[in-house]
Amino acid sequence: MEHLSEEKAADPLTEHAQRLVRRVRAFDRRRPLVWDLLLTGFWMTAALIDYSGGGWRSIAHNLDVPGPLLLAMSLGFTIPLLWRRKHPAAVLLAMVPVALVNAWTGAVLQAAMLQLLVVFHIALRLPLRALCWATPLVLAQVLVTGLRHGEGSASWNQQFGSQLLSLGVAALIGVTVRTRRNYTAALEDRARRLETERDQQARIAAAAERARIAREMHDIIGHNLSVITGLADGGRYAAAKSPERAAQALDAIGSTSRQALGELRRLLDVLREDAPGRPHSAELAPSPASPTSRRSWTESAVRACPCARPCTAAPTSRRAASSPSTA
Repeated sequence: MEHLSEEKAADPLTEHAQRLVRRVRAFDRRRPLVWDLLLTGFWMTAALIDYSGGGWRSIAHNLDVPGPLLLAMSLGFTIPLLWRRKHPAAVLLAMVPVALVNAWTGAVLQAAMLQLLVVFHIALRLPLRALCWATPLVLAQVLVTGLRHGEGSASWNQQFGSQLLSLGVAALIGVTVRTRRNYTAALEDRARRLETERDQQARIAAAAERARIAREMHDIIGHNLSVITGLADGGRYAAAKSPERAAQALDAIGSTSRQALGELRRLLDVLREDAPGRPHSAELAPSPASPTSRRSWTESAVRACPCARPCTAAPTSRRAASSPSTA
């Protein structure tokens, strides 16, 4: 229980750290030059402190190196870091002569370790074959130091092994970060493609629904107009002999028209864009009547109006003529 409580207590701290990292990365994407200046200025300050404070003397092979040369080498190791992300190969090529001079004079400035940062960016941004020529360049200074100031094979082997291990760690970190970035980019691309496919499927479904509604509207209009035409013709024939039957025909025409209008309104409500926060009217209204129910209602209307029986053949023929288009 105590372990679980500690994990729950650590969650807000983890989230805060993740938000901070995201903000730093977002700031770096917006203003990369500011971050490069800050990092370069930090390492330049550290190198100048090592030069002015005499810290380099604790590991130097030669304590009589001129001060201006030390200052020039300190700046030569740090200033090129400003372009480490855009041109890592050029930065390493600019640092190698300074590193060789550093090894030859025996100053052994700690700023020479900044070459590992450049190797990290080479592994991160350039093809991996670039490490094949970057590795000998970085190890060349160890060879120069061993030949000029080496105290024995054991000391040289120790320096070479430690430098090779540091170089391998820097390259491995760069490759790991690169792999993670590529994996994250692939996941983001897949998410975008899935979202695009989902939108396309939604548009296809909407188009299919609109086509279905258009067919339904065509069926409603054609069917009900055929019924109205038949009732009107029957009422016209019955008007001279039986005014009561003509009135029944007119009532049936009105009922059919109202039903057709109601069904059209329900269908049009599906296509209408609702206001924000307003429920869709198609969900509140009953579904349009099916062709079977309309056909049964029409038959009952014709039976209720006997005057329309002599001309039922005309609507039937009209509907049969219009059925290929609705199909």
